[in-house]
Amino acid sequence: MSRRRSPLASSLLPIRQSARRLLGDRRGSVAAIMAVLLPALVGALGVGFEVSNWYRQARSMQNAADSAALAAALNGGSNYDIEAKAVAAQYGFINGANNVTVAVTNTAACPSGGNTCYSVAITSLVPLYVAPVVGYKGDVTINGSAQKSLSASAVTTVGAAPVQYCLLALGSSGTQGIRANGDASANMAG
Repeated sequence: MSRRRSPLASSLLPIRQSARRLLGDRRGSVAAIMAVLLPALVGALGVGFEVSNWYRQARSMQNAADSAALAAALNGGSNYDIEAKAVAAQYGFINGANNVTVAVTNTAACPSGGNTCYSVAITSLVPLYVAPVVGYKGDVTINGSAQKSLSASAVTTVGAAPVQYCLLALGSSGTQGIRANGDASANMAG
């Protein structure tokens, strides 16, 4: 006894056979997988580059704050703040420009006690490009644009009086036994 198929089942037979062949065919599967994974990969790389830019910017700000605090302490005069802001500007952090703030004080609390240390705090805002795609909205919004707030600070104090050193040159002809970078000659008088 033979079994007769319904007209609907016989019309779907070619579609079922094509679907089986398509599922069994492995050609082009890499292209389909890459089409799905490539946006996620590019997004992860974009976020990685953005975060690494934050770390680079924060490191630059810390270098500027360290140098500015040292310059303020070495100046020690009434214009210590101008000196510190000038040094920070040489590093590209100009107070009041491009959402940068440089705050300088000579009454900061010292780590070893007291409150006569020089302190420099630099704050900057960095625009967000890719991070909002993954849901990070930043710390601050300026003119409708999300931004990340970065900051660095340094505290220093005036050190002790310069130390006198004794140099012994083992050269045989005058002051030729001592070389100093940035100094034309060594003066050993006294």
